[in-house]
Order: sequence, then structure tokens, then C-alpha cells
Amino acid sequence: MKYYIGLATSFHDPAIAIVNQQGDVIFAEDAERFLGYKRGLYCLPDNPYYIEEVLKTYCSDCTELVIAKTWSKGREKSTNILENVVLSILETFSFNIDVNTRDIKDQFYFARASQAAAGRTLSRFFEASCRNFIVGNYRNKKPTEVRYFDHHLTHAANACFNSPFSEASCLVVDGMGEKSSIDYFTYKDGKITPAPIKVKRSFKSLGLFYTIICENLGFDPLKGEEWKVMGLAPYGKKDQKIYDLLRASLQVKNGNFVVPKNLNAIMKEIKAMAREPGESIEAYKDFAYTGQLVFSEIFMDLIDAIYEHAPSKNLAISGGCALNSSFMGTALAKSKFDNIFVPSAPADDGNAIGAALLCYQQDNPSWQPSTQIQSPYTGSEVKQKSLDKLHRYSHLKATDYGEDVYKKTAEFLAEGKIIGWAQGRAEFGPRSLGNRSILANPCLVDIKDTVNARVKFREEFRPFAPSILHEYGDEYFEDYQESPYMERTLVFKETVRDKVPGVVHVDNTGRLQSVKKEWNAPYYKLIDSFREITGVPVLLNTSFNIMGKPIVHSVEDMLAVFLMSGIDVLVINNTIYEK
Repeated sequence: MKYYIGLATSFHDPAIAIVNQQGDVIFAEDAERFLGYKRGLYCLPDNPYYIEEVLKTYCSDCTELVIAKTWSKGREKSTNILENVVLSILETFSFNIDVNTRDIKDQFYFARASQAAAGRTLSRFFEASCRNFIVGNYRNKKPTEVRYFDHHLTHAANACFNSPFSEASCLVVDGMGEKSSIDYFTYKDGKITPAPIKVKRSFKSLGLFYTIICENLGFDPLKGEEWKVMGLAPYGKKDQKIYDLLRASLQVKNGNFVVPKNLNAIMKEIKAMAREPGESIEAYKDFAYTGQLVFSEIFMDLIDAIYEHAPSKNLAISGGCALNSSFMGTALAKSKFDNIFVPSAPADDGNAIGAALLCYQQDNPSWQPSTQIQSPYTGSEVKQKSLDKLHRYSHLKATDYGEDVYKKTAEFLAEGKIIGWAQGRAEFGPRSLGNRSILANPCLVDIKDTVNARVKFREEFRPFAPSILHEYGDEYFEDYQESPYMERTLVFKETVRDKVPGVVHVDNTGRLQSVKKEWNAPYYKLIDSFREITGVPVLLNTSFNIMGKPIVHSVEDMLAVFLMSGIDVLVINNTIYEK
């Protein structure tokens, strides 16, 4: 059997995906889960201790293997790692470093791009452990082949091939790519082609623009703290001075980014507004709001540009900027498109799937991707050996409820208990979608503060997401849009806000997850059981982790979070564990 292994080989969010001989994604997972290291900076997607288990589990009948990587081969050899690590450190602390190889106007939107370049240099070694495993375990078989793909093309493939569309426009908005941070494509009948927009070589970037917003607020984008900007922004209001500076600093013209001649002076003014270490965040709410507003306007300019040059009813969006759910919830209404799709992992981790599918398509030119959206539940399963040890040694009260686990868990939720919930295969991407989740009763007024303080150990201004049964979406949200991956934020209808105060943010929005029985039957049954008790088809859903850690990977991870936080009940498959 022939398998295609996609390796996401950026310096951040390494991931692996496996596509079988039928073109199905049979495994996809972020390396951070196995490593226990948030974002997995500078780590291999095919860690030798990890890849052996994955390949034995999913490719045991392999006779031929192709490795697909998410950057062009030439790009991987172009960077001196030491030079770029040093430059990245310098650029972190100053916007005024003179980098000989870059135009002064580009420096400010290149903030940590050199780190990404260093990561690409490292990535030429990434296939080594995978190749060595194949040589050791599949002797006398065909040699392992390695193929390379343009970075933004892998983004486009991740979005288009996994979408419900047979025809669409495709927009990639990234921190950086091989020649630019943006790219435009058209998609029809399984074929991805460049859109008729000439993208100029430039390091100007909306993603790195948001990095500056994040850093100015005292948050760390390398740790993935852009979420904090989105959570804080609704508490503020538009500041005209900040707006004028930010809006002038990066604009879109003919589908490309342009910056003013006085960018240096503008950036110095913005930097002067930065929050000092230890300073209260209270005075910076307006900066967060205004930064998010300008980000949204620029992103909308890019969407308008692709519609003008490559119109369609459908738009597929990928790239790290597509994780900005606050904007994505408003994009459809403001655009001329009828439908917008964002994959479960639009950032660089998702490119592992994109590269593997591009590889498969090369060998199967007549292949037509399914118009069923890709299931996000492609990660690892809970290990039975670990569960056996948990039963034997933990001394926790454990009860196997069988099919009654949904009703019993719903009763706990209705009572106000906080639940750690682990079922089946883990989700691929940065968001928990009901298989590795912490759940709570959204009807409780103080539940957000309770979970933030007792479980997540994070700032009180950060909201929680509502998981809602799809058939009730129109009842709870204005202009309801199906949101399978928790990828967009919508406005709650005024009539229901008091029903679920725990998941209504200060601006009356919620980053919802639509739940259908055919997508996730266990999670659907749980929410429906809660609805039967409370009349509310919604649960508070947040990732099964604590702040600064990746979503739990193993039973041991689950137990650590359970015992070291305020989670009241742990549910793994059909078994309920109580402290």
C-alpha cells in the first residue's frame, strides 16, 4: 500500500498528516500534543519517538511511502540559521535594526520572519527520522520519496480540498510565505490555479501587523497570545489617533500591501504607546479594540480584491490570520461571497494535510476531492494501557456508565460541575471541538469567572465558546452561520442572552461551534441530554488544558489537569472519574 505523509515544517506549529491510497486523511495531529510543548517552536513534526508509533498504527501495511513538505526545496537551503536567530532577537527589541538585506519599509512587518526562515533551514532535516524509520522497518520496499511544495499552495490545498465547494476563490493571509505574506488562487473541479492578481515580492504582512498589536499590549505572539487581543478588544472603543496611525501603516492596493514613506516615524509613535511590563491592561483596551478594527478592515480589503479579480459564490480562506474568529464572524456579511469556509487548522499545522493531498493528486490526476468537509477528529486515541493503569493505581472513584454516560454527565453539568471530557480521536487544530474539552453549564452567571480562575488560570477578560446543536443555531444567533470548527464569532440574539450568560462576551458575541450528530455523535448526545434537563441546547466549551500548555494528549496529561485544577469530574469514553 502507498501512503502520503505530510510534514508541516515551519518553525512553529509542526504537524504530521497521513493520506491513504484512496485519498483519505486517516491521521493528522500537531506535534505539540505529543511533546507537551505549546506550538512546538523549532521542533520536528516527525520526532523519532513519535513517528514510529504513528506509522506502525496507521501505515502497518505500507509498501511505498511519499513524504510531502510544506516549503519549496530551494527555500529550505537559503538561510543561515545562526544569522537569523541573532537577527530575530535584535528585531524583537527594536524596530530600528538595520538589516542590510531588507528594505527599511519591510522591517516592521518582518518582526520575526527571520525565525521562520531559520525554521525552514532546520526543516531540511525533518524527513530524516521518518526516512530512517522506513528503511529500518520496510526493508526491500520502494525507497522513500520526498517532494516539496510552495508554502502558500499547501495553505490553499488545505482550504480547498477540505471544503464543501467544488468551485471557489481562495485567499491565503499569512505571517509570511516564500515571496509574500498573501496569495490568491482559484479552485474548480479539484484543480488549484493562481488567481489573476500579480502578487509582488514583499515581506509586508497582516499577520506581522497583528504581531505588533499583540506585542504592544504586552502579550507574546510566539506563545500564541493573539487570542488575548481578540478577548480584550470588545472592552475598548475606537481611538482615532491610534486608528489613523495603524490605518496609515499598512494598506491594500491592487491586491498588494503598500506602506507609506514615513513608516519609520509611524512605527516609532506606535512603539511609544506600548504597555510597560507589569502595567495594568486597563488603559490599553482601546488600543486592542482599534488594532482589531484596523486588522479587520485590511483583511476585508483583501477579500474585496480577490472577489474583484476572481469572483465566485464561494471563498476558502487559509493562513494564520484566518484564526481571527472575531473578524471571520463579520466577513461573510460584509463580503460579496455567499459562503466562506475556513479549515479546522488554517495555520501552518494544517499545511501537513495540504501537502499530503497535493502529493496524492500528483499521482492521481483524476482525483476529485469530496465536497463533505474534512472531519477534524483525526488525532490520537486514548491508550487502553494507560486507562488500565489509571483504574489500577489512581484510587479515583470510577464508574462505567455505558450509554448512560451522556445523561449522567449532563446531570453533573446541570448541577454546576466542571467536566473534563475526552472521547474518541483528538481534534486537529488549535480548538477543542468536543473530544478533548473542558465543559461547563453556560446558564450560570459566574461560570466564566469560575473556569478562568479555578481551571484555566488565565485573565478574567477572556471569554469561552458556546457549542450549540446546529438545529438551534437560528434561535440563538443573529444571521446564524454553520461553524463546524469554532472558526467564527457571531452575535447572540437579545432574547437568549440571559439564558446563557456564561458564553456571551461583553459585546454580546460568542465563538460558536455548530454540532451535528453526523459530525460527532457522542458530543451531540451529551448536549442533547443537557438540553432535555435544562431546555438549553448549548454547553460552555474550552480546550482541555491550562494556560500555556497544549491540549491534552495522553491519559497522563488528562489526569494532571484534572488533579491540578478545579475540574470536578473527568469523563473518558464511558467512564466517569470523581475526586
